[in-house]
Amino acid sequence: MSRGIRIGTLVAVASLSFAGLVARGEQEEPRKVVIDTLNVRDTLYHLTGGGGNSLGLWDEFGSNFVVVDTKRPGWGQALLEPIMLIGDQPVTMIINTHCHLDHTGSNAEIPTVRQIVAHENTKANMAKMDAFKGANARFLPNKTFTDRLSLLDGINRIDLYYFGAGHTNGDIVVVFPEKGVAHVGDLFASKAAPFIDTANGGSGVDYPETLARAVASIKGISRVITGHTGIPDSYAGAGRRSAERTSPDPKRRYMTWDDLQEYADFNRDFLAAVREALKAGKSVDEAAASLHLSDRYTAYDMTRARANVEAIYAQLKK
Repeated sequence: MSRGIRIGTLVAVASLSFAGLVARGEQEEPRKVVIDTLNVRDTLYHLTGGGGNSLGLWDEFGSNFVVVDTKRPGWGQALLEPIMLIGDQPVTMIINTHCHLDHTGSNAEIPTVRQIVAHENTKANMAKMDAFKGANARFLPNKTFTDRLSLLDGINRIDLYYFGAGHTNGDIVVVFPEKGVAHVGDLFASKAAPFIDTANGGSGVDYPETLARAVASIKGISRVITGHTGIPDSYAGAGRRSAERTSPDPKRRYMTWDDLQEYADFNRDFLAAVREALKAGKSVDEAAASLHLSDRYTAYDMTRARANVEAIYAQLKK
């Protein structure tokens, strides 16, 4: 297999037609996906822009190019252009970490894909979405699992884990054990109070234990790819409009396993504080206003804190 470019940073800009936009006096920024290696000796690539963080694995010993998460709708070409600079293998496998369109939206724009892999709950959630109705139903996951699944072999082995509900009820951790890398999707989107998508089975009560099980069960990981840290554009979970979010260090391409442990602790401490507030008879607004956590979490974005208090109250009251 030929490989045009192996190391460094590549930038590909999808070609867009602006004639119609100009005629209407409108402007649109070019769609750009930036690709870089996580290790100069590696065949695992980090792809940012256009939605959630993606990873691309070039299987130089087989006939596979694997993409983890496909970004927002309309970003398929921008995602494929830098990939085509790496080698001559088409994308044959997609792994979706969960159902949201900023991670699955361009599934239907990768025509060479043969296998789409996700948790069984994620497939069920995606099947309810308009983006996967009609002809696009063939871009739903066609290989699912419940607890654990391994793909490929040797240095390119991929282990998929499911530990329970959190951001949704189908979030998985994608582990490349021989490369010391894990993609955790929006189970750990950034250092912030998480988006708990209760409509798709997310659970603020289960969240801390789900993260704790991941930390305790997976070993040998040095680099953690989060759902959105390091992305220069705004984060709109589940396709919703939201305020622009940046990590404390937006140039940081990945987190560490210690960061994931801290994030598990944050969600545990958040839940404990909300439980105490409910026990004290505080309203949602009172609980959110009086929420006090350790100074360890000073840099965390707490924009979603009140929404999470409300979701946790509703679950605990049941």
